[in-house]
Amino acid sequence: MIRNKINKGMVLLLMSLNLISCASNDKKSEENKGYAIEYRVVESASGDIDGEELWATKDGQFQNTGIGDVVCWIIDQRDYDGDGLEEAFIGESSGGSASWSSIVFYDKESNTFRKVEFRNLDVSLNDSVEEWNGKWSFTGGNESHNERFIFEGGRIMKVESYTRPKPEGAETLLTLSPSKMFGSEMEAETGDKKTTSYDLDGDGKNEIIECEYMHGILWGDPERDRKPTMHITIYWSKGSASDLTGEEYWLEMNVLSTKTNGVNDLTNGQKGVTYRWDGRQYKQQ
Repeated sequence: MIRNKINKGMVLLLMSLNLISCASNDKKSEENKGYAIEYRVVESASGDIDGEELWATKDGQFQNTGIGDVVCWIIDQRDYDGDGLEEAFIGESSGGSASWSSIVFYDKESNTFRKVEFRNLDVSLNDSVEEWNGKWSFTGGNESHNERFIFEGGRIMKVESYTRPKPEGAETLLTLSPSKMFGSEMEAETGDKKTTSYDLDGDGKNEIIECEYMHGILWGDPERDRKPTMHITIYWSKGSASDLTGEEYWLEMNVLSTKTNGVNDLTNGQKGVTYRWDGRQYKQQ
């Protein structure tokens, strides 16, 4: 991650140097002009934003892009679309746990800096850039479900999407969702617990499945943001217990017809995620 943050005093110094540079550049021919764009984060230099601003050096001029938020940081910067001008891949936050990523670019038609956001994605975007088919790309997700995007023509475009299918022939035998277990969000409180039973290991005795309710919050993950979730604990008929989620929460719990080591496979409502029994505990696959 690239911070590239400077303070107000440094902004004034750089702007002064820009004036000197411009005076010198006036003596040069048009062919010799032109500079790569370099982006930096500045703390409230203009006063227009109560937070951090993204500034850029272009054609020898250090200028405010007009883009920023309470917190702003540079993840990466390079020419993503091959137009000869660098763009910035940035992260932003208005405070709290919510944050998102954007691409800042110079629009040659309007002669202004613009921003396009990675909003409403089905995956959480990675803080990295990968080369793909001769282009720079942005990826998100996990080994079970991933998506790839490129920046082109001032737009973010999805170019790949993969979801690992459920095990072949799998059917859903039981679904436990927050609404099924607790009713509407108006009826449930975070921390409420309810149980049901199901024989997961085929020994003829039911396990107790405990669901703990949690109201929807901003996870920074579009697949779960603001959706009610559950913490799942299984109390086995033999006396042991399995905390399936730890610090994680499930959108729902689905019991599949397929089995691993004699125990039913599970899914948690997220795309492509399956849990299988390794002989001692459930492991995400």
